Amino acid sequence: MPEETASASTAESMGVKPCSSSAADSSVDVTEEAKKLIGTGNRHLVMGDVVSAVSVFQEACAMLAEKYGDTADECGEAFFLCGKALLELARMENTVLGNALEGVPEESSEEGEKQNDSKIESADNLDDDDEDDDDEDAEGDSKDKESEEDEVGNLQLAWEMLEVAKVIYKRKDCKEDQLMAAQIYLKLGEVGAESGNYSQALEDFNECLTLQLKHLPSHSRLLAETHYQLGTTYSYTAQYSQAIEHFSKSIKVIESRLAMLQEAIDKAEGAEAAKEKTELEELKLLLPEITEKIEDAKEGQRTAAVASEAIHQTLAGASTSSAFPAENGDPSSSSASQIPVKPADGASSSKSASDISHLVRKKRKPDEESPKKDSDAKKTKQETSVNGSDDSGHNGNGVQEKMEQESANSSSVKTSA
Repeated sequence: MPEETASASTAESMGVKPCSSSAADSSVDVTEEAKKLIGTGNRHLVMGDVVSAVSVFQEACAMLAEKYGDTADECGEAFFLCGKALLELARMENTVLGNALEGVPEESSEEGEKQNDSKIESADNLDDDDEDDDDEDAEGDSKDKESEEDEVGNLQLAWEMLEVAKVIYKRKDCKEDQLMAAQIYLKLGEVGAESGNYSQALEDFNECLTLQLKHLPSHSRLLAETHYQLGTTYSYTAQYSQAIEHFSKSIKVIESRLAMLQEAIDKAEGAEAAKEKTELEELKLLLPEITEKIEDAKEGQRTAAVASEAIHQTLAGASTSSAFPAENGDPSSSSASQIPVKPADGASSSKSASDISHLVRKKRKPDEESPKKDSDAKKTKQETSVNGSDDSGHNGNGVQEKMEQESANSSSVKTSA
């Protein structure tokens, strides 16, 4: 029995050792394979093959996450590079989708609609192909769902990958890891700006700037890039003062960088200064572009100020020129009631156009007559005309009496003669 137990324990120990060694070998294999995939993905990015880079980086992320866990330190670089590549792919898709409908004839879509209508109108098609149509609809729905997931994917996936990478690098205290966290914040800000979430983008850019100012020299090119991104985002949100400030800081950093590079070129000899000369020329080309951004921001600031002043004057003019009386007849708040009105007796032909009191009295005079009186007058007139006692009869009797008086006067004159 003791021999059996000893042999069993030996077997167990021998069984454990091969497992541990194989696990170690597999971990080494995973790490090495992931490094190879990351190198391949970087080459694809340099060559501009973003789709292949995304595919390779995703494979590396899946291998490392399965082996070490999603938030393991070993996964940080792969997640960051994958998020960066996904951001570039999302930008490419946005550019392609913006031009997708250009050059597409409208007739083709109309023909497709006619063909679909013909299928629907045909009773034979409905009777014979009901089951086939249901299957096709189910397949179409599944394809639509997959396409929707792809559309939702790339920018959202970029944000998720970068968020995981941020968690990994943010918890480390060394300078290199903190600078990597700053770069992740920079890419997160670009994702926010690309999706239109400018407030989140500004928050991420400022976090990046805080880390960079802590760990980078004042002439670092990364500082100039972050200031440029902040200036651009502030311009999108019409915060032109902040935009001009960050654009100016970006130019200041670049000028400091140019001075440092020129000093290095002067000290170096021959081919040793080739790298510095290349960077010097690149930075010189950036200065006019940033200067133009500053001029655009100043123009936007002037335009916004003019528009604000015009709106203010319009509102102020509307508030002071109102001719409507205030509530409860308060004359103090009505500009029309403050105009002096002269008495009617002393009014002259040059009376102010704003004095309309005499017109108001004339306007209101017919209104004082009651419509009931008008109807009574019309009724009385109709009754007198029917009874023969109209006013015309009285006028006729008056004329007749006058003629008789004139004939009497003429006869008296004859008698006296």
